[in-house]
Amino acid sequence: MNKLFQFIKKHFLTRKFLSFGIIGVMNTGIDTLVYYLMYWTIDPGAFLSKTVAFFTASIFSYFANVIFTFKPKNRSAAQFSIVMFIFGLRWLISASLAWLFDYGFINWLHIDFQSNKFLSVMPSLLASALLIPIAYFALDWIFRKTGEEKEAQDL
Repeated sequence: MNKLFQFIKKHFLTRKFLSFGIIGVMNTGIDTLVYYLMYWTIDPGAFLSKTVAFFTASIFSYFANVIFTFKPKNRSAAQFSIVMFIFGLRWLISASLAWLFDYGFINWLHIDFQSNKFLSVMPSLLASALLIPIAYFALDWIFRKTGEEKEAQDL
């Protein structure tokens, strides 16, 4: 139990993770707002709505995390490309989970999104929330690695 607490303290009770969390809340707000607007105005379905929402929020998240959270010494097109590739993988998982949760809410739980539009964002929120720890560790690793590679090249 002590090792678990030490792991949590070292990785999650830090300024960096708090900053990541605040940006994540803002990211989730952007993601949810865009998803909701797409889902109820254009009505392309959960998957496409989640796709547009996710990439809009991801671009915000990249720049906010570069400035406030990970603060890499060097930024490059390669770093941005790697981060967006990881976001793309996360999008695939997130959009698939949103579709699955949407299907489950409608078909298994018989929730009528027409009568309660607020609940229509729940599949997207659940999908996003499940991926938070994975995203944190992946981005932390990417920013450390791309910074080390750039520094090594400069020597």
